[in-house]
Amino acid sequence: MIQSGSGYQSLAFHDLAFKKKLQAIQILIIDEISMVSKLLFNFISDLFARIHNSDVAFGGISVIVAGDLAQLPPVRGDTIFYSSVWQLFYPLFLYKSQRQHEDAEFYQMLEEIRFGTISDTTWAKLMEKAASYDDNQSSDSLLTTTHIVGHCKTSNQINNTICNILPVTNGKYLLAESVDFLDGNRISPELTQTEFKLKTNMPATIRLQQGARVMYLNNSLMKNGICNGTIGVITDINKQLPSIQIAFCIHGAIVQKWVTRETAYFYSGGLHASRTQFPLQNSFSLTVHKTQSITLPNIVLDLGQLFTAGQAYTAISRCPKWDNIQILNLNRNSFIVDPDVIIEYTRLKQIASRPLPIS
Repeated sequence: MIQSGSGYQSLAFHDLAFKKKLQAIQILIIDEISMVSKLLFNFISDLFARIHNSDVAFGGISVIVAGDLAQLPPVRGDTIFYSSVWQLFYPLFLYKSQRQHEDAEFYQMLEEIRFGTISDTTWAKLMEKAASYDDNQSSDSLLTTTHIVGHCKTSNQINNTICNILPVTNGKYLLAESVDFLDGNRISPELTQTEFKLKTNMPATIRLQQGARVMYLNNSLMKNGICNGTIGVITDINKQLPSIQIAFCIHGAIVQKWVTRETAYFYSGGLHASRTQFPLQNSFSLTVHKTQSITLPNIVLDLGQLFTAGQAYTAISRCPKWDNIQILNLNRNSFIVDPDVIIEYTRLKQIASRPLPIS
């Protein structure tokens, strides 16, 4: 599937083998559903209907969606519950926290933040965290803690600052700039980034050096347990190829993989475009949008300049334990909740209280 200027398109009707793979799907599972827009959800439903020559939503196959509507909304477009297809789903609620199961008090605080019912007690705890933040972080603390912020520019500044304290030995350092093409012509990333960042998650530039923490950005290593969002540490660099060796901690074991540049193809302004780059992102600091779905053992939060619903809740809930959270900046206005999400949850809970309609 690719995204064009006017919406979404699929390669299924140009690639017979791909179409057959889609036709063979019996159950479709979509995770992190809050970030799926109404437009994309409708497109996927219509795509499977066309593939199966059916007028039924999703072509009649079984569909399971999972996620939390109170987390981040789509970057662009209306939220998913405005889709008519969404109304066909039956909700099931899970009430046992998996990430915060060892910290019940923290979980209750998160529930307040999630729905905008922050009590005086919870706000006092947040203010106490912010007041006790220590600017003089040790090197060990900086290297083992993830800063979560609202804006890419802030994240890049923090990543560069922390990378600067890492020693560089034997020239194991590479500042990798993407190779961008538009309509067959190579274009400087400075000119393409505004548009290309909407088409691919690969960065215009990335700083690669031993000891740097990076996030993997696609699912090509799924067989090794490494997916989009997996975080590892660079252990070696081969500047001749070039390639980067990364140590990932997967299910309690260290998996080392060599990573090379990859190319993403898409349309930009109706023209063929591509970006060739390492599918990596520096990750001593991450934006809130990059952290949804991942668990981080130690975090520093910048809750001073968040700008969309669900950001504060998503950021704080990345950590399993309240004791492992630090707050750099705190602003009550950053705790934004979409009132339509609360209304939708009320509707869904009413439906869930009735027996599942099985025909």
